Amino acid sequence: MSDDALFAWYCETYSEKDTRRAIPYACTVINLEKLRKKLETIKDIFLNPTDNVPEFYDKLMNVVEIFVGTDCIDQMLKYLGQYDRKRLILISHNGSGFDNWIMLKNTKKLTHCPLKTPRGILSFPLSNPYTDEDLQKKWKRQKEIKGNYLQHINFTCSYQHEKSSLAAWGNSSNLPANLRKIADVDIAKFTQDNWEELRHEWEPYAKRDTLCLGACLIKYNQVMKEVVNQNMSNNLTAPSLSLKGWYYLYHYDKEMVEEESYETTRMVAKHTDKENIEKFIRTLILL
Repeated sequence: MSDDALFAWYCETYSEKDTRRAIPYACTVINLEKLRKKLETIKDIFLNPTDNVPEFYDKLMNVVEIFVGTDCIDQMLKYLGQYDRKRLILISHNGSGFDNWIMLKNTKKLTHCPLKTPRGILSFPLSNPYTDEDLQKKWKRQKEIKGNYLQHINFTCSYQHEKSSLAAWGNSSNLPANLRKIADVDIAKFTQDNWEELRHEWEPYAKRDTLCLGACLIKYNQVMKEVVNQNMSNNLTAPSLSLKGWYYLYHYDKEMVEEESYETTRMVAKHTDKENIEKFIRTLILL
């Protein structure tokens, strides 16, 4: 899946007084293709983008979409529902342990079963109820699209590929200073009573987290694509990526094609008709 269907996202919550339940009050999201193009433009403009150039910082902050309020998740889904792609993947860091749980708790209707393991929720697939009607009609006319005509969003977790903290990942990826995580913010101080008045403090923090994750994902996907023709969009975990990478290298002399696989896609070696028949015969023997 290309970067124009991949998003980095972040969710900020406060703890409700009576129930201690985590209530989301802000969501940030950024498209990886949009961020990649912006980074390339900035690199051409500034000779040394690692410097703390205000223009560099401002331009990047403006790329991040932010949705504020206790209905921020619905706002985000409405925004994504206007995006002309049938399948989207939203990646958060430690989504399996936090962000995906927030989505699960705040989704009005469960349309697919989450993939839950001892590691947490690795994948939370969702049919977007706010999918634009014109897009639904467009996809309905495309015969190759199967299933319903609602946009399909899969929430996954980058922590299953990179076990270090987001701050450490940004540093090890040698990101420019204005892309690294802001480390000196105490997010615990943003509560049900003060989060609105302290927006000037948590908004830059949330946006920078999203930028840092987006930049790390771009670098990770570029390297994995070059080495084993895989990226995070086709693999929920690092072991999965390694296995498919080995499969790709084993079939290095064959053209790789993208095929549908349960509301997502995967890269497989293109087989000849003869090989497909042989595979079918082997399957029958096993049955």
